[in-house]
Amino acid sequence: MPLFIVLGKLTDMAIQKMREAKDRDEKAEQIIRAAGGRLIGHYYTFGRYDFVAIVEIPSAEILASVIIDIGKWGTVTTETMTAILPDQMYEMATRT
Repeated sequence: MPLFIVLGKLTDMAIQKMREAKDRDEKAEQIIRAAGGRLIGHYYTFGRYDFVAIVEIPSAEILASVIIDIGKWGTVTTETMTAILPDQMYEMATRT
């Protein structure tokens, strides 16, 4: 299943409502699961981004739908990267 790294920034609204963060995070994980995915990891970070999530989900299109659903809350903005495992990269390298 495809793997994605989601880099996120909290909006001012999210920061004002940080007491609700755990509930929001749990709801986001439920949305990911309902879409056939799995939240592998979720970390709050300090620096350019406020959080990083590692998500395994059937397709980029399904992930886009999940991000749109979560984005409707007005609490996050995201940047998403497709990720591959090292073994996948090694295999591709042997084909060149």
